[in-house]
Amino acid sequence: MTDEQIEQLAQRVARIILNELHEGLLLDVQPNDEEELLAELARCMTLLAKYLSEEQYEKCELLKKKIKTIEQKLKNL
Repeated sequence: MTDEQIEQLAQRVARIILNELHEGLLLDVQPNDEEELLAELARCMTLLAKYLSEEQYEKCELLKKKIKTIEQKLKNL
């Protein structure tokens, strides 16, 4: 093997390793089901407080149902 071929091989190996590491890091960053449900629950509770203060009770009722659904899903995990 020539030095040029060795260099090309080394660069290819390095590129493959970096791509695999990058993909592994991306997988670690993606939220799991529980994290997504907790984020949605927090969002709903924030909206519920907002709508309560604005006396929008119909929206509050819809959010209460959604919150109960999310809580049930979290229980079942």
